[in-house]
Amino acid sequence: MASAADTTTFNVKIAITKACTITAASATDVDFGSVLSTSTANVDANGSVTAQCTALTPYNIALSAGDNAATANDVTTRRMKNTDPLVTTNNFIAYQLYQDIARSTVWGSTTGTNTLSRTATGINQVYPVYGRVTNPAASNAATGSYQDTITATIVY
Repeated sequence: MASAADTTTFNVKIAITKACTITAASATDVDFGSVLSTSTANVDANGSVTAQCTALTPYNIALSAGDNAATANDVTTRRMKNTDPLVTTNNFIAYQLYQDIARSTVWGSTTGTNTLSRTATGINQVYPVYGRVTNPAASNAATGSYQDTITATIVY
């Protein structure tokens, strides 16, 4: 006696949605080191941010003006502040962050204007952050340690 058979088909599915992250643990500080208060030479330093997005996703990385900008949200007025709360005058040093090693393209927070624009590869991408303090003596800054905090944001 022959046996009977019947077949059917079904689909196996998944929907992948795009996603991006900036890896906080992989970010490196821009540390200008120690500089004489009378130094008029530019001081350069590098750091980095790391981003990972779904492959082929276009994205922008924005860097804020920092916590101490002379004008709120204006990346052209970035400043580091003396970390000693007793120093209340001459307590800022101007600096800038750039997208390129020539330090000609300011890295800012306006998408389409001064953010870093890329298309994802699907793996971690490390992007250098190029910093410069121009003529430290011009700030007439008090001695001590200076710091600012930058927020990196990825928009996709």
